[in-house]
Amino acid sequence: MHSSVAKYLFALGFFLLVGSAQAQRFIGIATQSNAGLHSVYQNPATLADSRYAFRFHVATAGLHLDNNYVRYAAPFSMIDLLRGNNPRSLDPYDLEEIRDGKPKNGTLSAEIRGPAVAFRLGEKTQVALMTRVRSGFQITNASERLLTVARLGLANAESYQDLGFLALYATQTDNAFNAVTQAYSEWALALGQVLSESETHRLKGGVTVKRLFGNAGGYVQNRSLNYQLIPDPESPNGVMLQVDRFDADMGYTQVNNRSFLSPKWLFGQNTVGQGWGLDLGLTYEWLAQDGETPVLQLGASLTDLGRIRYEGSAVSDYTIQTGGQQMTQATWEGYTTPQEGESTLSAVGRMLEQEFGLNETNRQSQFTIATPRALNLSADLRLAGNFYVNTTLVQGFKQAQAPAWRQTSLWAVAPRYESQKLGVVLPIIQQNGAWAVGTSLRLGPVVLGSDNLLGVFARNGRIKAQGVDIYAGLSFGVRAR
Repeated sequence: MHSSVAKYLFALGFFLLVGSAQAQRFIGIATQSNAGLHSVYQNPATLADSRYAFRFHVATAGLHLDNNYVRYAAPFSMIDLLRGNNPRSLDPYDLEEIRDGKPKNGTLSAEIRGPAVAFRLGEKTQVALMTRVRSGFQITNASERLLTVARLGLANAESYQDLGFLALYATQTDNAFNAVTQAYSEWALALGQVLSESETHRLKGGVTVKRLFGNAGGYVQNRSLNYQLIPDPESPNGVMLQVDRFDADMGYTQVNNRSFLSPKWLFGQNTVGQGWGLDLGLTYEWLAQDGETPVLQLGASLTDLGRIRYEGSAVSDYTIQTGGQQMTQATWEGYTTPQEGESTLSAVGRMLEQEFGLNETNRQSQFTIATPRALNLSADLRLAGNFYVNTTLVQGFKQAQAPAWRQTSLWAVAPRYESQKLGVVLPIIQQNGAWAVGTSLRLGPVVLGSDNLLGVFARNGRIKAQGVDIYAGLSFGVRAR
């Protein structure tokens, strides 16, 4: 919880351990019917599209960040920061706190949708084989004060005095945060079927079964954290974080930097966890006079019903019930510096083991992380010609049974122009207490877009965005004769 920790956590999108991550939604392309298989990830019933005999997806990559704790005000863009092209390091004061007393949440997710193919099995049935890699970092239900400590570090007693954090050495008890990080790949088999059809109505159903391969994971499921900030007698402007009580479960997997985000992940290699996932969806269509083109499309789906079980010698899981530790700036700097070839995830896990006296006698070699299950509702209306408007509601679920990578809930309205070769979408999205405006352009097989342009262009405090989102991809389709 010092400056280098905050630098790492904020540079990746948040503080501690994740992510889903939320799962990235790609609203700008998922709402298009001619943009390949992206809508299938949100609702498998959309796979049953009789207009296409064959579809091939090459690859799509995206990055997403959202939070309700800080607004970005640095002189360089978030894209430069995440790519490592920032001319100077991120300063804690480049991030303006949103001080409204509410629990804080933040998510960074990256997603690669790999090769996929869809083809017809008769007039009313389509099948797809899809691949994907997802990674994320997320914290939920964190207190403002704890995240301020993560942001400012422990060498800033003057700032804490100004904020009143050192007053009477008060014990802070408002900390029920949960954090999870996960990176995994999936192989998916999707089936879309026309269930009922007439000249004016069509009902479609779909299901996707996914085999999940966990490549890296970690979590902190916190029940109670009581701490004090006290002056550090060895440092003129330093403070110590005194942990009076920490009651939590914690687990992580060993990952080295050489294997991190390896292309082999797409093929299920270098895994330390496995699991299964499921998507279910229904779509109703009110058809135009041609009996084919939908005028109104209503959809409902449940996605990412699943979990991944990590186990083996590279997996550590602990129950922490301790107190009385005092952490200084120097302590944190030593613990959070990765060793040669070590990932930051492994370094943080090692730090927690050393600081809280965790060893082999209380170590378990398995834990489970649930995938970001969500309810998706959508309505798509054809206004006139090639002009449409789509409304999407995504509601993430809390999961008490296991640590979970939660889907951040959102609401979006996305007007668009769409033809077979061209698509332009302007999504307006409300997520995590903030509004975002994006744009997506599809030209033939190529798509490029963002669901949060404010974050792409934010710099120098002129646009104080609470997140960023970008994606690009390539896919082809062959129309049925």
